[in-house]
Amino acid sequence: MDWRERLAAYAVGQLHGADRIEVANVRGMPAGASNDTVSLDLRVSCDGFTFDVPLVLRPERPDGILAPYDVEQQYRVMRALACSPVPVPAVLWYEPDASVIGAPFFLMERVSGETLPLFWYAPSVRLRAAARQLAAIHSIDWRAAGLEFLLPTAAVSSPLESALGAWRLRAERLRISRAPLLIALGEWLKANEPADARMALLHGDPNPGNYLFQGDQVAAVVDWEVAAIGDPRSDLGFYSALHTVFGGVPGPDGRTLLSDAYQEVTGVPLRDLEFYEATGLYRMAVVMAGWAGRFTGMASGYTMDAIARRLSVLLGPRWNF
Repeated sequence: MDWRERLAAYAVGQLHGADRIEVANVRGMPAGASNDTVSLDLRVSCDGFTFDVPLVLRPERPDGILAPYDVEQQYRVMRALACSPVPVPAVLWYEPDASVIGAPFFLMERVSGETLPLFWYAPSVRLRAAARQLAAIHSIDWRAAGLEFLLPTAAVSSPLESALGAWRLRAERLRISRAPLLIALGEWLKANEPADARMALLHGDPNPGNYLFQGDQVAAVVDWEVAAIGDPRSDLGFYSALHTVFGGVPGPDGRTLLSDAYQEVTGVPLRDLEFYEATGLYRMAVVMAGWAGRFTGMASGYTMDAIARRLSVLLGPRWNF
């Protein structure tokens, strides 16, 4: 029995009224460089009728650039947002037992929509729609939604500590936590966190590819694997950091077209974006180290040099390691 047959048998156990279920139209989906995403249909037969239920399977990878993975956490975040103003695909079942398909997994609704390239290169109606959606994420009452489990510890003392907690653990796992640049940057961030920092729900990776558009509206926000609690500007800072590493055009003082649109739609001035791009650069150093598999190649060569140069522009000329 292959994994499709085991998954079909599992689905029969969840849908007790079904006479038969098949897994059909399996194909990999274009997605980010991290967790796996598989499109499939559950072909359900019941009382002489047969219909397809379009779904997405998210299995938990054993390793990868953002390991350790936690698909249960992704499932819980999306479940918590189901009745919120944030459009997320409906989630069906989370299964921790790896014996079903070879890994823990969850299934969710397959939402049709258009994704966009990594960077915004000009203001647009869609850009403002994405900025409004990001602001809606940040406006969620995360405690009332039951999202306290995103805090790294119950005694977390600051938005920065909360937002970077999982990333420090990843750095330790990759054995790069003692890299001179990361040590210096971590210390600088801790000493310079803005006084107005606050706790909010973060998507974690608000690049355009994680929004599904139908026309000029956001139909769904996907890929919640690095959701966290921290200051809203952390999301904007990570998007700014993507420019440095992946060939975008970094703006002055940590600004991007997305942060400009966010400020426009919220009416709230954005300050200290240099600090939050620096937090994003810390995360990008960890991402690229995971991508390289060790602290060599892209992680210690081009990437770390690019991060150091960008930090020198943002924070001053001391960032040469």
